[in-house]
Amino acid sequence: MTSLEIGSRYEKGDASRSEIDEDGNAAVNKALRPLDLFVRAVAALTKGSSSKHADDEKHLCLYSALASWADAGALSDLSTVNAKLAISPRLAGIAIAYNEAKEKTAPPPEKRRTIEAWLGPLGHTLQSFFDNDAPEMASQNNLRAWAALAVTQIGLATNDDALISWGSKSTEMVVCSADDDGALPFEMKRGDKALHYQLHAVAPLVVNTVLLDNRAGDGFQACGAKLERIVDFTLSALENPQLAAAKAGTEQSFSTGSETLEPFQLAWLEPYLKRQKDEKALRFAEKYRPLSNSNLGGNLTDQYSSN
Repeated sequence: MTSLEIGSRYEKGDASRSEIDEDGNAAVNKALRPLDLFVRAVAALTKGSSSKHADDEKHLCLYSALASWADAGALSDLSTVNAKLAISPRLAGIAIAYNEAKEKTAPPPEKRRTIEAWLGPLGHTLQSFFDNDAPEMASQNNLRAWAALAVTQIGLATNDDALISWGSKSTEMVVCSADDDGALPFEMKRGDKALHYQLHAVAPLVVNTVLLDNRAGDGFQACGAKLERIVDFTLSALENPQLAAAKAGTEQSFSTGSETLEPFQLAWLEPYLKRQKDEKALRFAEKYRPLSNSNLGGNLTDQYSSN
């Protein structure tokens, strides 16, 4: 996929960006499907097996897949704002999978150069877009958190300290925006989807903090350990959506029956539990395992239980 042009999922004139336009949503999903299938395929190639040889073969396949997209100039033409907003989670999944594979199997030098020469400019494009051109809310909410994850992981893949620094600071910016209860203010403006988007934001915040591994300081301590409060509020609100409803001013999709919690939405719990002891988080993880999300690198239950 070299070009991506998508519109909005939401009803025109909806300031909260919570009222889904069914036709627009279907069109966006259709446009993104080839990319999402590719990211899922790449993430699946990081899953460990019982043999080092089998792992190496899968990782070499992963490098060939990424190099083919790199050679084609994939994602070089993002012609709409919504395309630029949608790309971060997918790039995050690609970069995480690449970094995961590199830890175990060295890429062939030519493929490594090709892949990293492709990923680096995409990271800088995201950085520039979110600093200069993204809509005001998007530049500070869950979309910034996903961009931070993608840019950081691309920075780690390409040894680009500027990208790593930007991604780390962007994660901290979103974490520090939370109120004292751990609610993210820009997500609480999303009407009945407030808790949905709080949950969507927590994933990249947690995963990026864990994968940075103290490289930019302990992100769990930022702003008085607010990330723990964000996690606690999110899980508490999933148990009692009225906590989010009180801040958003309306009933939440998880309590009206229009949305059901899915395991992929909780995949971030695995890296979180690797760093933090949290009984509530553990209860959720045990109930919904296995926890997998291709935009976070695949099956995180497998990855973190084997680490």
